[in-house]
This record gives sequence, C-alpha cells and structure tokens, in this order.
Amino acid sequence: MRSIAVAALAVIVGALPAAAHDPLENQGLEVGETLAASYANLLYTPAKIVVAAVGAVAGGIAGVLTGGDERAAYAVWVPLVGGDYFVKPSHVDGTRPLAFFGYDYADRPSQASRENDRTYAYEALYN
Repeated sequence: MRSIAVAALAVIVGALPAAAHDPLENQGLEVGETLAASYANLLYTPAKIVVAAVGAVAGGIAGVLTGGDERAAYAVWVPLVGGDYFVKPSHVDGTRPLAFFGYDYADRPSQASRENDRTYAYEALYN
C-alpha cells in the first residue's frame, strides 16, 4: 500500500513541474524578448529615424532632379523611409522578420477605380 502511494505521489510530483513550468517558462521568455526588443530600440529606432529623414529629403531631390518623376522619388523613399521603425518581441523571437529597409511598392499602376480620384498619384508613369 505504501509503495502504491509513493508511486502515485512520484507521478503527481513529476507531472506538476511540467504543467506548471510551461506557462512560467513562456512568461519568462516573453519578458526576455520584450526587454531585448526594448533595449534594441535604444539604438535601432534613432538610426532608423536618421535614415528615414535622409531618405525623405534625398527622394524629394531625386524627384525634382528627374523632372518630377515620382517613380524615381519612390525608388529612394521606399527603401529608406519604409521598413520597421521599432523592434518588437515578434522580431526577437523570429516569428516576423525585421526590415530596416522597406521593399514593398507597386510595380504597376493601381487598378483601383480612378473615377472619383482627384490626385495625380495614379497618373504616375510606370515604365
């Protein structure tokens, strides 16, 4: 009888750390990732803001010097002004890639309806 009680107690005690340990381990991991992202932002965010500010001006200059070619301005703006401005815990744990430089801009004009559009953005040449 005593050996059955000891065996049952051993199984229960052996199972408790596994059940109780996972949430604590995950919370500890999340805290670590959050702190790592926070400290990384002390250097990353100011650097990104400087690059974006330089890129905004450089893109404007490129647009002016190419005769108002929006595509030329976007070629500078998208990589330098786009991207992530903050490191997030999802970047630290690897579930989401960190993009210092932007990369997403249209290769072709938008297919959206132009009937009610009063801007010239849709008239940009995409050659």
